[in-house]
Amino acid sequence: MRIALVVHDYERGFGHSRYVVELAERFRHRHEVHVFAHRIDRTGGEGITFHTVPAARTTALVSVLSFYGTATLRLGRGGGFDIIHGQGLIAAQANVLTAHLCNRSWFQAQRALGYDYTARQRIFENVLVPLEDRLYRKTNASVIAISRRLEDELRTLHGCRAPIHVIPHGVDVERFHPALRGQVRQEMRAALDVGPEERCALYVGDIRKGAAVTVEALARVPELSLDMVTRSDIGSLRARVERLGLGKRVRFHPASHTIERFYAAADLFVCPSPYDAFGMVVTEAMASGLPVIVSRAAGASELITPREDGLVLEDAGDISGLAAHLRELAVDRDFAERLGWAAHLRMQTLTWDEVARRTLHVYEQVLEKRA
Repeated sequence: MRIALVVHDYERGFGHSRYVVELAERFRHRHEVHVFAHRIDRTGGEGITFHTVPAARTTALVSVLSFYGTATLRLGRGGGFDIIHGQGLIAAQANVLTAHLCNRSWFQAQRALGYDYTARQRIFENVLVPLEDRLYRKTNASVIAISRRLEDELRTLHGCRAPIHVIPHGVDVERFHPALRGQVRQEMRAALDVGPEERCALYVGDIRKGAAVTVEALARVPELSLDMVTRSDIGSLRARVERLGLGKRVRFHPASHTIERFYAAADLFVCPSPYDAFGMVVTEAMASGLPVIVSRAAGASELITPREDGLVLEDAGDISGLAAHLRELAVDRDFAERLGWAAHLRMQTLTWDEVARRTLHVYEQVLEKRA
């Protein structure tokens, strides 16, 4: 099979970039794999043919539109590919589309929290959402959604009538494993200035995915400290932390390429996101053996049986409810340990090998339909 994978950036870091890397590295052994991307990390890319796609990266909207135009030109009439697998609005020729996000739902959730948009963000919403509407309403491609929640949004908010296959993101169960706690936990906690008996929670990702609610809840749980790993501007959040008198109980860290070390150091993971189509950080934490608190608004919550392998916050803005969950995991160490081990076991079936197998099945259906 001749496969073209189209993505803005090909790198192992996170999100849909990581998704494409995991698929490409598995498909290359039995298929001819080409990757079309603007930024390309060729590390470990033996056996994959790379094509650089020029794009202007001045703003998020310009990046999306310019990449779409040049990727469409580069692919021409399809280049003899059996499968052209795009990530959302990325190339006109895609016959398989993976939806990683519903921007309409994301903006609605942020607006409900009173998030103050910049003019640039309003322009992005007003241009991109109608384009995504048209994409999913008109497409003849087979669509992959990364959660049932996202499948429902594609149907109800975008009027998608194409076949939709729900395939959650995978997790690297070797990299994210409880065994790492025995190897680096003490060293990492010392580096983070976490005491030997201190209970600490971990938050990873964009601060718009529930950071404010998290620190407000933390202020009600004196038994717990918090490490926050984010690439966001933390100025306003740091001011909130100081106003709440949390001081040294909240530690901020930049984004890390060795995030598994943070999971090893933590005692629990918190992600009260007002919207997330999936949430790979949740499944990484679970695979690492951490008890997790996740909002119902995150697609990853679909993988959790409440109080068996995780805790689910029904309302992402429920500070009292989140504080109760945090306190329970901080105080009841036996319960937290049982929850974390069950979470680890639950993730053993959610591997990238399984994602690749199911995705390849979608490709085969596309070829059968064409034949």
